[in-house]
Amino acid sequence: MKRLLLGALAALLVLTGCGAQDPLEANREQQRDSGALVVGSADFAESELLMHVYAEALRGTGAEVETRPRIGAREFYVNAARSGELAVVPEYTGNLLQYLDPRATATESTQVTEALRAALPPELEVLTPSPAENSDVLTVTPETAAGGVRSMADLGPRCGDLVLGAPAEWKERWESVIAREYGCTFREIRSVEAGTITVDALLADQIQVANLFTTSSQIATHGLVPLDDPKNMFPAQNVVPLVGSGRLSPEQTAVLDRVSAALTTEKLTDLNRRLEVDKANPADVARDFLAEAGI
Repeated sequence: MKRLLLGALAALLVLTGCGAQDPLEANREQQRDSGALVVGSADFAESELLMHVYAEALRGTGAEVETRPRIGAREFYVNAARSGELAVVPEYTGNLLQYLDPRATATESTQVTEALRAALPPELEVLTPSPAENSDVLTVTPETAAGGVRSMADLGPRCGDLVLGAPAEWKERWESVIAREYGCTFREIRSVEAGTITVDALLADQIQVANLFTTSSQIATHGLVPLDDPKNMFPAQNVVPLVGSGRLSPEQTAVLDRVSAALTTEKLTDLNRRLEVDKANPADVARDFLAEAGI
């Protein structure tokens, strides 16, 4: 009996593991029969919000649209778009370029977009990028900024006295780059969970520099100062619809281009504030944005 129970448990674990490897598997057969455009998202709030924005805009063209929120890792949703399971998914130009071509060196917005289009496989395309960006940004308190630190160039000579709070992967990815570009070697790089915990540590002076993201509502809420990046160390991360080639009609492409034109970093930050602070429903926030934009 014990042997039978162990065998059943092992089989269950195998099945569970297989399901975890493909978050779209459960919907695959249903999707094949529906004929709807499927819009997906990565596993974080801003991506889910943009998914709803795209989906509602496409419904406005008369299309039947389904949504697949919180799919997970980039490899899953990019492959799903490539195979035709997803018609559209919100993406970020710099991160998508890095995923497709890890050797890419472009950092400026136009260069990143050009390199991204060149790196895309034939099954995928990107539409017109939005002016809105969600990229890494180093931030300081108003007091630190008043002391003469308003850009990463200002930061460089003072880094030896400062502690940076950032996600765990920051050290491996950026420590040598910021030393090369800005002559900055922090006294310590402390791994801190992104978001509220990082901001609390900054305000308590446990860290003096915080790595946040440009659309974080916490920056404006606490009057933090984003540091300029004159050497474009952090690559551009413009919001862009990633689309399966040939999946959208010209009318559908045009409406998503209108959505992108209406999105700015400031507007996206405000939409995030409604999610983070007001705890609003992302579908409602998406509909309000489209109504305000006249889309």
